[in-house]
Amino acid sequence: MKKINNEFIVGLFVIFSIVGLLYLTFSTGKVQLNKEGYYIYVVFNDAAGLQKNAPVMINGFEVGKINDIRLSYNNNKTEIMFRLYIDKNARIMENPVVSIKTLGLMGEKYIQITAKEGKDYVKPETVLYGKPFVDLDTLMDQAQVITRDISQEVNKLVISLNSTVDNNKGNVDNILKNLESASKNFEEFSRDIKSHPWKLLTKTKDDKKTESRR
Repeated sequence: MKKINNEFIVGLFVIFSIVGLLYLTFSTGKVQLNKEGYYIYVVFNDAAGLQKNAPVMINGFEVGKINDIRLSYNNNKTEIMFRLYIDKNARIMENPVVSIKTLGLMGEKYIQITAKEGKDYVKPETVLYGKPFVDLDTLMDQAQVITRDISQEVNKLVISLNSTVDNNKGNVDNILKNLESASKNFEEFSRDIKSHPWKLLTKTKDDKKTESRR
């Protein structure tokens, strides 16, 4: 028997790899041929990194993909219009909330359609308007503004407290002195009682005598 040469082994390995890749691609449902569906349009102010063929989900369930992206000009305003391909079996309740979400750790963007209740369904070729996308940079900027405002209010409060303390410094000093004097008297009384506990009994008897005289 002739030995199998290396070129044949490499070719066979490549063929099996391609077959396996095609199987995984079709089995995961990312590529679906001749699938029937319909189109709707969604308008956003910002594309937020969305790409063609990105997933479209209804209430978290994938039902389609982004088929096309183009600029739209409406009343001197630049917008982004997405053409969405939706599976024919997926129907969207009227008045849905459309937003841009981030999927997984890789940060893949997708369109989320939230539609829970409605009397009718969104018809093909309908144009929907999505919620403005708020990215991480915008959230960080808002957090910095809030932190700065809080810091300013805290500084104002500290200044007000310092002013109040300065205006009532004499009263505060008297209160502290009285507290210090009372504390010392209590310490002396405690030491005296510990050293001469019989004084409590004597005092009690004297009090009883005084009450009997009354």
